[in-house]
Amino acid sequence: MGEVGQIMNLRIPQYAFSLPFFMFDIYNYQLITTYTIPGDIKDDKDILLTEIPIPGLNYQPIQYSGGGNRKISFTLPLIKRNNTIGNSVLLKQFDVLRNQATGVFDIYAKQFQPNPKVLFYWGTGSVPLIYYVKKVNFSNKQGWINQMGQPQYSEVEIELWLDENDNWLYKAEEMYRKVSSIAGEVITAVDAIPMKGRRF
Repeated sequence: MGEVGQIMNLRIPQYAFSLPFFMFDIYNYQLITTYTIPGDIKDDKDILLTEIPIPGLNYQPIQYSGGGNRKISFTLPLIKRNNTIGNSVLLKQFDVLRNQATGVFDIYAKQFQPNPKVLFYWGTGSVPLIYYVKKVNFSNKQGWINQMGQPQYSEVEIELWLDENDNWLYKAEEMYRKVSSIAGEVITAVDAIPMKGRRF
């Protein structure tokens, strides 16, 4: 066991900072960041299986049909207490994600222009990846409207769909997934071996 500890340093360093929540709007070139962080981050990806009925059998053979899209969803609180604009400018950063992209200098969107994609990885355990923005909904909390009628506390419900097309970021994720799964096998095997004085 001591030899394993000499080969691999499994101690996690303590950092003096925490990376804030952020995502990057690729089409409008804006960095979206907040000092608040999401609640639970849900990470879904369906496995598509099809049951094939065969006459006379007591079961149905199962055929793999493919994989679904990876979908990330979470709720982000936005709080800005003041008696002027409240958190409205923070909300507008997310508001542009559910409208057609205009770029940096244009104000009005062109016909058939899609809404932005974002670069995101915070809390997902993946490398930064490109996502379609599927949902951005606001819930402005009662009792948190200031004297000017502006919200001060809102919850932003966000759903992102991974762009798994042939791009170099997704290829990097596939490599990271493979390497990390091998590293995870080693780490979990080491953790499973009883060791005197070990603290988890």
